[in-house]
Amino acid sequence: MWILTLILFIFLLSLAYASASGAPWVPTWKKDLERILKLVNVKDGETFVELGCGNGRVCRYVAAHSKAQVSGVELSLLQFCIAWLQAKASGLKNIQIKFGNAFHQDLKNIDTLYMFLMPETYEKIRPKLESELKRGSRVVTYVWPIAGWEPVKIDEVEGSQKIYLYQR
Repeated sequence: MWILTLILFIFLLSLAYASASGAPWVPTWKKDLERILKLVNVKDGETFVELGCGNGRVCRYVAAHSKAQVSGVELSLLQFCIAWLQAKASGLKNIQIKFGNAFHQDLKNIDTLYMFLMPETYEKIRPKLESELKRGSRVVTYVWPIAGWEPVKIDEVEGSQKIYLYQR
């Protein structure tokens, strides 16, 4: 019994740490997945990375509807396990889910980066994005803009969240 309690404690501690580090887990709405894919316009062979992928919903959708190499990074152990298991169960070969911190990921070879984090997290990670993302890479944020950046497009649909597209 104490082992189950310890495992539960570790999952909850990890979830709390991830929430405090970037954002609490709130999934991207399913009805917005097609809009996101259309906006990012990911091409065959490109790389698509989601920082803070939660249960991997966006990653699985992009992997299923493109030939991009898709990676999700998640800091919450519970969400990582769910995302990893669902990615494996999907049978998709072009998806990889990693356990890790968004602030420690190498962003140098990414074509498209997707994030649904808190505005204050965008402020903290912005210098990393500016120093590591290659010229021409696309950055997409869900709900909140990145302060100090000018989006090339804002996708707005009544009754849905805003989606911001940036180009480095």
